[in-house]
Amino acid sequence: MRQRHRWWAGLLVVLAGLMLFGTMPAAPAEAQSKIYFPQTGHYLGGAFRSFWERNGGVEIFGYPLSEEFIQNRDGRVAQFFERARFELDVVNNTAVVSLGLVGREYLAATGQGFPRLAPVNQPGVRYFPETGHTLRGAFRTFWERRGGLPIFGFPISEELVQELDGRGNYVVQYFERGRFELVGSNVRLSTLGSVLVPCQLRLPLPPNAPPTGPIPEGDPSTCPPPVNLNSRVFPDPTSPGTVQGFEAHGYQPGEDIALWLNLPNGTTRALPYLARANSDGSILIGFLTETRDPVGHWSIVGQGLRSNQVRVAAFVLQR
Repeated sequence: MRQRHRWWAGLLVVLAGLMLFGTMPAAPAEAQSKIYFPQTGHYLGGAFRSFWERNGGVEIFGYPLSEEFIQNRDGRVAQFFERARFELDVVNNTAVVSLGLVGREYLAATGQGFPRLAPVNQPGVRYFPETGHTLRGAFRTFWERRGGLPIFGFPISEELVQELDGRGNYVVQYFERGRFELVGSNVRLSTLGSVLVPCQLRLPLPPNAPPTGPIPEGDPSTCPPPVNLNSRVFPDPTSPGTVQGFEAHGYQPGEDIALWLNLPNGTTRALPYLARANSDGSILIGFLTETRDPVGHWSIVGQGLRSNQVRVAAFVLQR
């Protein structure tokens, strides 16, 4: 009798436990599918997680730097990663992920632009008439093997040498959706997403507390603009038709520097002369805009013809 009583008591405990846990709310399916990255304090889930895992993961895109958010400019759901921005469209009730043009946006934000080349017909060189630029060598191999046009977009510059955030000089090339860097014989993808992500979206979240849906983008005006310590234009701002100075550092002593202007409408204007670097690798020149030139955000670019080193300085024309 005592044994039967113990059996019933044990059964009641089990039934009570089942009733208790049966009444607890289940975690949303969307939250369950999200993974948390302690490296950056952000979550990844849904269609963005599937795309990220299928197309290279950390190696190609890096870690997430924001949560899913609603872009102010077009209302689309997006998410920033160290090397990319994912954007979501719904086509015939199917989620379609595309990649934002972070390469183009970075060049625009830093005042850089590169003139188109005439068609090139050389062995081992692929010319893209869509953007007027070429692809060759290690960069071409990486582009073709690791995603091509859907992942990286068209090239929008030639190979050139740039100093990257105090890390030294590297051979780089810009694409619509990224920048390649050559480190020894290996190709590395630049973290342009880290530069472009608005600061209000970077704040990390605690583990086990994913947001229930996309968050508002918020106000990007709280993010300070980047400062370029290697080049400057003065006076800035000024009016069209004014003589301005361009000072830049980091060239090879004595090398010639090609110069051109990037206009607000996206076109370029070559200056009709070359500069020559001083013994310390610097230049200081004057240049003149035209009185009929449009107002807006401009930049001047100087590229070393031996080193391929590029320096850019933005300025504003106003009336």
